[in-house]
Amino acid sequence: MPQEQTTFDLRRVRDLLGAQAGRFDVDHLRSCDSTNTQLLTRAERGSGAGTVLVADKQTAGRGRRGRQWHSAPNSSLTFSVLWRFTREQRLEGLSLGVGIAIVRALAGFGISELSLKWPNDIWLRGRKLGGVLVEVVHGTHGDMATVIGIGLNLQRHADWDETLGQAYAALDESQADLTREVVLAAILRELLAVLDVFSRQGFAALVDDWMRYHAMLGSEVSIEQSGLVRSGRCGGIDALGRLEVDTDEGLLRIFGGEVSLRRA
Repeated sequence: MPQEQTTFDLRRVRDLLGAQAGRFDVDHLRSCDSTNTQLLTRAERGSGAGTVLVADKQTAGRGRRGRQWHSAPNSSLTFSVLWRFTREQRLEGLSLGVGIAIVRALAGFGISELSLKWPNDIWLRGRKLGGVLVEVVHGTHGDMATVIGIGLNLQRHADWDETLGQAYAALDESQADLTREVVLAAILRELLAVLDVFSRQGFAALVDDWMRYHAMLGSEVSIEQSGLVRSGRCGGIDALGRLEVDTDEGLLRIFGGEVSLRRA
């Protein structure tokens, strides 16, 4: 197991970002309720694009569908990024694009068997390694302030083994020497590239990249939405990030949100 990391070195993050350091303003908290919640408040007060908030621990971290996101000092990397888009920008597929940036960053460390489970999960060897939560508020200058929350498991944690109720993965299974600073900087570099493409061309320009990591392509799946459960064979995604599922009733195209997708 990696040694306990007791500090977070913002200067190290800036050094690792190199020429891209000027695109980000990284702040660190030892503890907060939720980095997304805190950054949404800062967005409403006018914080600029590229504001990043990292927390050692979140006391009320949030995942999709209102679930709690578990984190612990030194065992996880939890942070949020503020980005601003024009109100004319279509944001469908943004969380999928963020997933691409994460797997690209981790693959750069030589980590293999990474995949993406639609719409927001990062998998390692078929188990959940992390997740993405995107939230949007209207800005005061005619734009949309978008907060991108990211959580990754760096080390296994005894409490999680008892409370999560599902198999999960952690980076220390593959790379024992990755610090939070190193992982954060790598993700921010790749995220910047993805966001620049997304801003100019939308998610349509990223579909092929996402499909390379599609965890459930061709699998028999069940989809629960609004209390209705349907089954079918999982296909690809379209230019808006909708998942295509071939069912007995025909082809379904499903947006994210309050949807549960599982292998049948």
